[in-house]
Amino acid sequence: MQYFFYVTTTVFLVFQLLYTIVPLLFSKVKKLDNNLSEKSISVLVPAYNEELTIANCIKAMEGLNYGNHEVIIINDGSKDDTFRRLHELLELEPIDRKPDQKLAYKEIKGIYGSKIYQNIFVIDKLNGGKADSLNAGIDCAQSDIVITLDADSMLEVNSLKYVNQYFHDKDIIALGGTVKIVQGAQKKNGVIVEQFAGKGIIKSQIINYIHGFYVRKLTQSVFNSIVVISGAFGAFYKEILIQVNGFRSTVGEDIDITLKIHEYLKANKLKQKLVYAPEAVCYTECPENIPNFYKQRIRWQKAFVDCILIYWSKLSEKFSLGVSLFFAIDGFVLGTLTAFTTIFYLLQIALFGGDIIQALMMLSITLIVNATQIIISLYLCKKYESSYAFKDYLKMFLFSQYELLTYRNLLLYLNIVGTFKYFDNDEGWGYVERKGVATIS
Repeated sequence: MQYFFYVTTTVFLVFQLLYTIVPLLFSKVKKLDNNLSEKSISVLVPAYNEELTIANCIKAMEGLNYGNHEVIIINDGSKDDTFRRLHELLELEPIDRKPDQKLAYKEIKGIYGSKIYQNIFVIDKLNGGKADSLNAGIDCAQSDIVITLDADSMLEVNSLKYVNQYFHDKDIIALGGTVKIVQGAQKKNGVIVEQFAGKGIIKSQIINYIHGFYVRKLTQSVFNSIVVISGAFGAFYKEILIQVNGFRSTVGEDIDITLKIHEYLKANKLKQKLVYAPEAVCYTECPENIPNFYKQRIRWQKAFVDCILIYWSKLSEKFSLGVSLFFAIDGFVLGTLTAFTTIFYLLQIALFGGDIIQALMMLSITLIVNATQIIISLYLCKKYESSYAFKDYLKMFLFSQYELLTYRNLLLYLNIVGTFKYFDNDEGWGYVERKGVATIS
């Protein structure tokens, strides 16, 4: 076990070197080109028990700087007043829109249009889960490009413009945008102002999102090896989603659809890419307490374990080398196995004694790597025009050092628990309570 710990530490440092050098070399901010023709876009918003958050999502749609798009909200048999709230906000009336009937999903009870917004529609269907709702939305979408968005997500005003700009590159078949935490962000005089504020659990997530997107996803994008396009904000050509039979009903539909597309591209010897679009931004409400954070991260870990069991045996055969390495080594070995080996290593030292000097050296290396990574992620955050003040960046760096020894250890625990809880066979929505208070509208 000790030797395995040393090996994984070495591999960890190799990947961290990649995550240090690649973003610095390949991060290039795209200037928005307003003269490009607008491709048709359908924004899909699956909603289950979202009566408190759906208004913020709709309000953010009002100010989008894009003409050729429609918004389809899919009410997945909500048990609260989500559908009644949609009626109030949109003044719904039944319309005659026929699904393509190319994907499978639970029965649609009705399709409605808004009397207020000509481009907003609602699908009311029987409960089938998030993947099932997305498939219904895809089947009813009338655009070339489909965007998947969480009901608590709010698109930044130029987000669709940037999505459109990326898809003007014929080699791009899917992309993921930047997801930011809405707590602490507010619109002042038409401009979104971000602040590093809130409880420790919120601050920890702000830092993790900044690092996860601006460093990790940017690096993976360079190698065409993005392992997961976040369900909070992903964009795909509708045709590719049809070709891979849509979303699979599973606990982690976003990682699964990403891997299915990679598998499809290799099987058909296609050179198209899945990329990260840092300029395309949406804001999402993160869990504000440990119980909801626990539910969210357990669901994420169960999703990853699910895909490991499904795709592991065919990694080298059906995926590119880059996808295989980032999924198997960076994702599974470093993301899951090291959670177990770290715990065993620490228990061994505590119970049976060990080389304390060696343990302190490992801790020092981890602190140095973490500090370097955080500095790079904050630099890129600023480079991609986030509106944090200098004092906020300083606070984020200082908090990240504290967070490494506190909330990061909580993530180790959740990775272990989530791995075991995968076998509960619970594939529901994994509902996390939202307040719907924080907004950029």
